[in-house]
Amino acid sequence: MIKIKDITFNDPLTIASGIIPDVPNYVTTVCERYKPSAITTKTVTLNPLGPHKPPTVIKLHDGIYMNAIGLGNPGAKAINEINVSCPLIVSVGGASINEIKEVVKVIESKAKIIEINVSSPNRKGYGESLSTLIGDIVENVKSVTRLPVFVKLGPWDNVVELAGRALEKGADGFTLINTIRGLIVDIETFKPILYYGTGGVSGRCLYPVALRIIRDVYEEYGVDIIGVGGVYDWTDVIGMLAVGAKLVGLGTVLIEKGFSIIEEIRKGLQSYLFEKGLKFEDIIGISVRR
Repeated sequence: MIKIKDITFNDPLTIASGIIPDVPNYVTTVCERYKPSAITTKTVTLNPLGPHKPPTVIKLHDGIYMNAIGLGNPGAKAINEINVSCPLIVSVGGASINEIKEVVKVIESKAKIIEINVSSPNRKGYGESLSTLIGDIVENVKSVTRLPVFVKLGPWDNVVELAGRALEKGADGFTLINTIRGLIVDIETFKPILYYGTGGVSGRCLYPVALRIIRDVYEEYGVDIIGVGGVYDWTDVIGMLAVGAKLVGLGTVLIEKGFSIIEEIRKGLQSYLFEKGLKFEDIIGISVRR
């Protein structure tokens, strides 16, 4: 069993933000059929936000994608239409501190954990654009909710510093990491393939970067972390736990292999723990503590 604040999770396997469509019945089906320990919603803003024009997603290699959907979402009120037994981690965003604060007020009754997205690189004025305001954002969000507040940060050189600012203002933990900004050019037109131009690179190539950043933040602060980035099998989950993650988000692997991979990864974890005589709690942070 894994605990974050007063929330208990049977295992570390969660679904990362941006994977499940904004359809309540779809969320319910995934929860009931595949039983992830938690589901993270797509980032919602106060009002509906249209996605960028296509193409918004391209496959670079097996297990590696680049996207610039641009935080397209149906608005915060849509979260209130979701009724599931799985804990919801609600990802919130906005173009200002006040908007993010208002989103939290709208979705609070449905969330178990609030995840503030200040790391998406795919919409000017949102996400990463607000990362320098992280202390003020956390302070404002904490003023309107008693729920655990996590902050999703990107693969930046100053991530440990930003994490410190968030903790000073009351953040309860972090989701690490978001995608890496990338670019692919069409060699016939010499223009970017994605309509937005740049996009967030996700998938297997992100794993060692995520592992390093999780370790750095955990080593510095010993805080609760949801690890995300390039997880493809149960050994990747163990690696993230070892450097300090308590929960692990599955993303690209679900796109490539489908939601049934959750049970396959779960069985791999259970076999490993049985063979070693360990519990999940024994592994969390073990690589950093040694």
